[in-house]
Amino acid sequence: MKHSLKVIFGKEQVVKIYNNTPLSDEEIKLNVKEYQFNSSEEKQAFIKGLNEAIGWVDFCIPELEIA
Repeated sequence: MKHSLKVIFGKEQVVKIYNNTPLSDEEIKLNVKEYQFNSSEEKQAFIKGLNEAIGWVDFCIPELEIA
């Protein structure tokens, strides 16, 4: 079973997500990236790596914001 994760990059786009403002089609195309993993462990390791970037790069993982 594949595991996927969407990540939204960009300061303005992250603010929009936190304010429940929809992204434009262009913003989705440029700022939303989807990653595929072979296991849950790989996915969690990727998330851990992204968390290390907080403060250096603005992004959010919608899946984790809902939880």
